[in-house]
Amino acid sequence: MVLLPARNAADTIFSAVSSTLRALPQDSQLFVLDDGSTDDTAAIAVAAGRGDSRLRVESRPASGGLGLALNSMLSEADCRLVARMDADDVSLPWRFRLALPAIEKNIDVLFSQVINFRRRRVQPLPPVGIPPEVFPLHLLLTNPVSHPSMIARREVIDGYRQVPAEDYDLWLRLAAAGNRLRRLAMWGLLYRLHPNQVTASSQWRVASWNDPVQAEAFADLSERLCGVRLRRIVALAQLPAAERDARLAEFASLVDAQIAAAPRGHRYLLRRRLAERLAWAQSFNTSYSKHQG
Repeated sequence: MVLLPARNAADTIFSAVSSTLRALPQDSQLFVLDDGSTDDTAAIAVAAGRGDSRLRVESRPASGGLGLALNSMLSEADCRLVARMDADDVSLPWRFRLALPAIEKNIDVLFSQVINFRRRRVQPLPPVGIPPEVFPLHLLLTNPVSHPSMIARREVIDGYRQVPAEDYDLWLRLAAAGNRLRRLAMWGLLYRLHPNQVTASSQWRVASWNDPVQAEAFADLSERLCGVRLRRIVALAQLPAAERDARLAEFASLVDAQIAAAPRGHRYLLRRRLAERLAWAQSFNTSYSKHQG
């Protein structure tokens, strides 16, 4: 079952639904939940299905937020595998043809690489996969995957929490519990970039950086990997300069010790990403977060 929550997505829902149905196996279902829209999202979603029996569209009068919508949909997913899709993205035709065999190879949660697009500008992200052995290390540096590219075993998805970055929070918890997460190198999704995205908001970013629930999930994973409960780089960046630099040095030392055990190619990529994140943190202007409050 593919879960597609949508709210006021009349401009993009048609392509999201039609492309996902085109990519979806015949024995699967696309579940669209119109989460309190005030436009024609639900009607356009139905029209995009052209009578396809695999499409299920339901509506509710008021929105409770993305996390609640997803949990409601999950509660009705009695299938073995569950996938995600967003109302403003486009599934590529081979998405599930590649993902379904891959997840059967001892993987719990699988993602595809994405192609970012904005109007007529298309930007494929590098076709580099992330194997399960190093995926948790990537999570200590950043969120390396796009939520709508996910497919997972239903049994490992215990639900979303009401936090700013509900997807990253879930990945952290899954990795800390020992689940195997992987990103395919091949693109499976066109990921739309636009200024109205929640994640494009600076206020959302600061709220996510400082959320205590997400911080605990991050600390749980860092303790499993490094033996120490660490704070996120985005949190360390906001400390006074002297304390920031000391904490960043500690973070770098502990994480790099784990990176050293990674396969050579992935070791290089992880160390480059670590260096980029440290450089960003050291140049961070603390007035940024204060002004977003």
